[in-house]
Amino acid sequence: MLRHPADTAALSPLAAVEHELLMLVFAGRTGARVAEPVIAYPVAGGGALLVAVERAARPLSAFPGEEMTDQVLTGVWTSVARLQEHRLAHRALRPEHILVEPDGASRLTAFARAQLGATPDALGSDIAELLATTATHVGAHRATQCALAGLGPRLLATALPYLQPLALLGPGRREVARYDQARARAAGTGAKRRTVRPGGRPSLLRDLSGEVVAATGAEPAPLAHLARFTWKSVFGLVGAFLVLHLVLPQFANAPAVLTALRDANWWWVLAVLPVTFVSQAFSTCLQMGTIPARLPFGPTYEVQFASSFLNRITPSNVGGMALNLRYLQKTGIETGAATASVGLQSLAGAVSNAVVAAGFFAWTGRHHAGVHLHLPAGRYVLPAVALTLAAGCLLAVTPPGRRFLRERVWPFLHAATSTVTGIASDPAKLALLVAGALGLPLVQVVGLALSVHAFGGDLPFAQVGAVYMAARLVANAAPVPGGLGALEAGLIAGLTALGLAAGAATSAVLVYRLLTFWLNVPLGALALGFVQRKGYV
Repeated sequence: MLRHPADTAALSPLAAVEHELLMLVFAGRTGARVAEPVIAYPVAGGGALLVAVERAARPLSAFPGEEMTDQVLTGVWTSVARLQEHRLAHRALRPEHILVEPDGASRLTAFARAQLGATPDALGSDIAELLATTATHVGAHRATQCALAGLGPRLLATALPYLQPLALLGPGRREVARYDQARARAAGTGAKRRTVRPGGRPSLLRDLSGEVVAATGAEPAPLAHLARFTWKSVFGLVGAFLVLHLVLPQFANAPAVLTALRDANWWWVLAVLPVTFVSQAFSTCLQMGTIPARLPFGPTYEVQFASSFLNRITPSNVGGMALNLRYLQKTGIETGAATASVGLQSLAGAVSNAVVAAGFFAWTGRHHAGVHLHLPAGRYVLPAVALTLAAGCLLAVTPPGRRFLRERVWPFLHAATSTVTGIASDPAKLALLVAGALGLPLVQVVGLALSVHAFGGDLPFAQVGAVYMAARLVANAAPVPGGLGALEAGLIAGLTALGLAAGAATSAVLVYRLLTFWLNVPLGALALGFVQRKGYV
């Protein structure tokens, strides 16, 4: 989050407890019910203590949802209203920092991060933090109604711009995320063939925004901009550097391309244009075939165009995989299932490339002496196995390790296994998976063959396919987005080796890449903006 100039710097222990003492005194004078302070003083060793009156009370977070009565919650919000009216921000306002006495009276504690004369950002974030964390216990509707009773509509409406993850502190953000994950998991239980809606993942903060708007009659407010850098700005900056580094050298071939275009057969060139759109359709089929739930074709097709744009500025298709994962998560699919789907797409793509390459190589009837790579695999297998076993034992024998396995690893593996078994038992999904995986490389071969014919080349389709698949296998090893540079060099070398004139081969490859690679940049950028505005990712 963007640090505010009014944020306090690091304090010594004594200054920190004196600050908290001052905040408690001031908060008590506003009329809010807070912990009663006694004294702050230094202790040996450079530490300091804050003493407060102890009462028989327990944290609000220890109450089950049914024991959090409206009376208790309204009393908490009444104290918060006093702090808000005097511009005192608590800045850690969560149920674990609220003590409830046996008679139902509540007191606010933990004012170490509190701030006098607080900014609207800090005050609004306080309300959003407590509203979200209490809603995980009692639901969005009850939490909002209790807040309305204690704060009133005017103060409650000020939280609208801050009902977003960046406005919550780490513990609150994780609590809301776990709540949403549990709701998504419950929605998907026993419904393997359910139809999901893009952007339809359960969202407590979105539900709270709707409840606050309905309860206060306020207009929906845009979210406050709290981040110094967003992932989009950083990603765009990195992409710009990659484009400058990788794209500018391609303009050196622009005169050759223009000269070749004057002699090209434009009908064949125009025939290459649909390849971009058809390839995204196959990519859509591939994604739809790797998830048991039913994805709508239209939004998924748009996300594939956006993924193709990100793949142009990230190596090894990392950007596209991340966007597809986010898209599946936003539809309400569990993270484990979404990750399994994205991994299955990559695996299916690799297998299909190998199968198509083997088919074209056999079709051409050319048998080249292979290059044998002798890798000392045994040198690395035993250490890898030993490290894996050691890590497994460490996770199994330690309480934190067992908790990590129980809460994170096993649910993830269960969701991934359910995804794979659900696809394997559905012939329609398998058909989509196979069609998408095999169609992607084949339509690219068709596009290259059309480009070769546009410049007078007369190579058999099988030879063009063998050249493309060989160049693709080489380019996949290059750590550059889309095999930029490596794929072009491999295609030109392969086509000229088969007897195509160097000028025609170069022009055909450049035009092919222009219409199937670079055309995705503007189209994918538009698609990325569209799916973001729609809330699909």
